[in-house]
Amino acid sequence: MTLLKLAPLASFVLSSMAIGTPGSSRMPSTSELEELAEDQYEEDGASLESREEETVKVCLRLRPCTKTGGRMAFKIKDNVLIARCPGESQSIASQKHYTFSNVFEENVSQAEVYDCCIRPTIRPTLGEPGATFLTYGTSGSGKTYTLLGTETNPGIVPRSIEQIYEELYDNISTEPSLKMECMKPIPLSDESVLDELRKLRLIKSRLQGGEESRTVISDTIQQQHQFEPLDMGDKRVFIWISFVEIYNENVYDLLNVEGDYGKRKAMKVLSNDGNAYIKGLSTLYAGTKEDAYALLQYGLQSATYGATDVNSNSSRSHSIFTVTVITHSMATQRISQSVYKFCDLAGSERLKKTGTVGDRLKEAQKINTSLLVLGRCLETVHKNQKTKKLHELVPVRDSKLTMIIQSALLGKEPMTMIVNVYPTEEFYDENLNVLNFSSIAKQIVISKHPKIMKAPHSTRYSFFLSQAISSPSAKVDTHRLLMEYESLKLENDRLVAEAEQKTAEIVCLQKKLTIQEFQLRNELTDNFQQHFAKMEESYETRIRSAKDLVVLPYKHQLASLEKKLKSKEQIIMEMEDEQDDYEKKLKAYEEELSKYRLQQSRVRRLSV
Repeated sequence: MTLLKLAPLASFVLSSMAIGTPGSSRMPSTSELEELAEDQYEEDGASLESREEETVKVCLRLRPCTKTGGRMAFKIKDNVLIARCPGESQSIASQKHYTFSNVFEENVSQAEVYDCCIRPTIRPTLGEPGATFLTYGTSGSGKTYTLLGTETNPGIVPRSIEQIYEELYDNISTEPSLKMECMKPIPLSDESVLDELRKLRLIKSRLQGGEESRTVISDTIQQQHQFEPLDMGDKRVFIWISFVEIYNENVYDLLNVEGDYGKRKAMKVLSNDGNAYIKGLSTLYAGTKEDAYALLQYGLQSATYGATDVNSNSSRSHSIFTVTVITHSMATQRISQSVYKFCDLAGSERLKKTGTVGDRLKEAQKINTSLLVLGRCLETVHKNQKTKKLHELVPVRDSKLTMIIQSALLGKEPMTMIVNVYPTEEFYDENLNVLNFSSIAKQIVISKHPKIMKAPHSTRYSFFLSQAISSPSAKVDTHRLLMEYESLKLENDRLVAEAEQKTAEIVCLQKKLTIQEFQLRNELTDNFQQHFAKMEESYETRIRSAKDLVVLPYKHQLASLEKKLKSKEQIIMEMEDEQDDYEKKLKAYEEELSKYRLQQSRVRRLSV
């Protein structure tokens, strides 16, 4: 196929040599040939676009401060936060500057934060891999408020749900017939579709109200953003949702409908080509935004919260809400997916400020450890980008959090971090740690590499280019290039014809092989049937012989017994005849006795 693309190049070389006055044979310059090569590769899909680079988007959001003088340690100038340690002089040397992509002060609304930070990144129709959104800060700084919000001021998660479902409304499938498992698309059978719908109905049945609240949230977001449906042609969209939390460095499924919450099991995080997935994770289908809200509410009910001295309802785990948008083109049969992860990181603060003991102490230690690993990963990525030496290994496997979001950490998808700060002098040290952490993330460059088809080092194209530049005679080069081009064209046609012939031969051989296989199977079947019939006949004969041999002794015994029986019957008949004779004699004796007694009685009467 590469040879077929040489024609425009050779035509350009030949036409370039003919530029100028008649009879001239000017060779094209090196820059012209290089420009041609660039144009040719752009046409072939090997883009030479300038490398688009952007840093990780890190936005700062300040929580309204109710304490007097709380903002004295921080000052905002454009997108720069200037921090000064309380009690120090006002000199410039004591100040620290932190640059952000955007800075949102106390009066900035949830809608403005979303439109600026999140909305431009959610583009599932373009087939992009997705994005990861993090909210980071100390406990009580407003992370969860930014992520989830309230009924009247929804956060970025419900707004993202509204954007996805409203923009893809006409193309979302009502049935979950396509799913991603282990990073591979899997068509679902009718039984699996019914099972997925059953799980969703079960979760909805377990929820206690909330329909009115979800309606208010949806109406509020629609009034503020007014999302419009997009034209996606023949594409069908399948939206799947998962929700996990990382508690004490164990990953738990928040949407598990089969098991018992009190006996929930930790799950394994696996990796496939740099993309993480959780083995056995419940990923449920959400055909409508109402389904998505129900899954979000159900997962939040299962998350782990606890009270500290800083926050009475502090999240004691990292929670990750994931929306997977699968797009299937009916015309081209191409499937793409965009995965959007919304991560609510647990609060980062010093233990003595939170007053944690017992289980809360253990939770805080695990939280700080995972955030420390996240910081090391960001620092390693930044260090690798600054140096051309041997790169260090990014320690994404040192924490469950970094394993799950490794795709964003390794630059495979955009990442947006919203840093939440409660700007008071009391939490100056904690806020400074948060700002230092975010400043590292802000310097990381995410490179968008287009799909480039690199030219092989030893192709005919490179031979053409080197000959056209270095040959001392343009006329000789022209003839050589033309002859080489014609030769390659003929060779290419021959190879294509030969390939087609081989393909036809393969198809013919496959048909013959199929017929032979069918015949062989029939022959084997007939032979086996004949063999089995003979074996059956032989076994029946042997069984009859064995049966006769077994019965023969019993036949002899039966004949002997029958003879004995006849002899006994004869004896019995003789005895019966004798009995009859005895009975007759007895009857005669009885008659004579009666006659004698009668005579004796008469004699007595006469004597008297």
